[in-house]
Amino acid sequence: MISTRINKTEKIADDLYVITETESVHCYLLIGEEKALLIDCGYGYEDIHPIIQSITMLPVILAVTHGDPDHALGAGHFGDLWIHPLDYGKLLMNDNPSVKSKMLTYRLNKMPQLKGAIEEDIYINTPISQKLNPHFLLNHDVIDLGGKHVEIFHTPGHSYGHIMFLEQETGRLFSGDQLTANNIWHFLSSDEQAAFSETFNSLKRLGEARDRITALYPAHNKSPVGIEYLDDLVECFDHELEENYKEDVPFQSPMGEGYKHRYKTVDLIYSDERLADFLGHRIQR
Repeated sequence: MISTRINKTEKIADDLYVITETESVHCYLLIGEEKALLIDCGYGYEDIHPIIQSITMLPVILAVTHGDPDHALGAGHFGDLWIHPLDYGKLLMNDNPSVKSKMLTYRLNKMPQLKGAIEEDIYINTPISQKLNPHFLLNHDVIDLGGKHVEIFHTPGHSYGHIMFLEQETGRLFSGDQLTANNIWHFLSSDEQAAFSETFNSLKRLGEARDRITALYPAHNKSPVGIEYLDDLVECFDHELEENYKEDVPFQSPMGEGYKHRYKTVDLIYSDERLADFLGHRIQR
């Protein structure tokens, strides 16, 4: 296995590896008998094909949980990309020098040791869209890797086309940004993120498969985590958020401002506008 200054590689099991880009984004490599599946590909600060080939020489299918820069801009190194159709436009929107420059500056400020490891001008000014050959994944589609079958769950919320990947044989669920020990971001405009009501409904639908899920593998922070992360977020939307949001504290980030709500395993970042739409009344603090 190869690790670099930008990407670190860890073996989770004989058939599962995680490539973590810039100590932030987990990209999971799931290996079947005939093919391998790479779930998310990071910002794409470097081509990770040598890392993958140090693990397996099987053909690799690249699929992404959603079209955010830190999950999908690396698709430019692959060409073929599997994504939900509602997030393909989001990916193309993020494929521009302004977004790439902003994201790169943010990352280098957090990790100045990476200065010089990334070909900055090439990264910022080379569009990936002209290299992409998109394929679309829909709810309950199944990817056959040979002896391993991965079912797609459409879970709109963090983005309209957010999807999760459930390996049917083991119950491992790759949950992207919608179920994570990291902040769960829901404060951007309705153009980019689904309403809380849609998020809540998608989580309840996922909960119908709860008995099939053994562990969650999020795209950030601690991994794996338990099924309680799903239970807690459903509880949060079901009643707890409405009862306790007045105790929430302001939250600031380079992406914008909002509030942070904490409940058990949940760290939910949201805006008053989004919460008001969900509760059906103005927010008073």
